[in-house]
Amino acid sequence: MELVTKIFETLEISQLALLQLGLVVVLAFLLSSILIKPILRTFEERENLSVKPIEESRRLLSEADEKARGYDEALRKGAAEALARKRGAMEEASRAGRRQVEAVVEETNRKVDALKGRIATEKESAAAILHAQVAQLSTEIARKVLGRPVA
Repeated sequence: MELVTKIFETLEISQLALLQLGLVVVLAFLLSSILIKPILRTFEERENLSVKPIEESRRLLSEADEKARGYDEALRKGAAEALARKRGAMEEASRAGRRQVEAVVEETNRKVDALKGRIATEKESAAAILHAQVAQLSTEIARKVLGRPVA
């Protein structure tokens, strides 16, 4: 303690100056706890009420935009896949239709060929019958035309 008093005497610091220094420290502490901290809390509350909601809304908007982009992308992919499936189904239906048409054409051609064969056979048999009856028919026609029997 003696050392401290000697230092104060050397620096010419009196007890009144120490008392004033103590008063300044106590007043600073009181001022800080009574005035400055409530003002800082008020500023912080104002910031929480004004700045933070704006930042939160911006963050939410950017999240919503990101989700909308994801939705649009998924929608485009879904539409492209649906279009591809539709085209595939249409091509398959077209191929099936062509196969049916080809089968019907083939069956029709077979029937036409069969009918042509029957017609040719009937034509040949009719020609053979007529060829066999030509002499008899000619004699009969000549007899009717001439009105007398022909040998």
